[in-house]
Amino acid sequence: MDIDQAKLDPATVFRRPHDVLKAEGVSPEDKKAILRRWEADAEALIRATEEGMPPSDNRGPGELLREVKAALQALDPKPPR
Repeated sequence: MDIDQAKLDPATVFRRPHDVLKAEGVSPEDKKAILRRWEADAEALIRATEEGMPPSDNRGPGELLREVKAALQALDPKPPR
């Protein structure tokens, strides 16, 4: 697995954000970096969709963003207040 490529374009290495969590041999810091990049990509897709550009796959960018946020939460859960 090419960690540097995953940090640049996570979708070329992983099918879904949850797959990042299951990746063996990847540090928690690298997993967070990959997911944060995916988060930025999903947010850019949302902006593009709002400007009239259709998504490139069946998954909407909002769904992708929810998956990324859930994966980030699983990596770094915050205790309830």
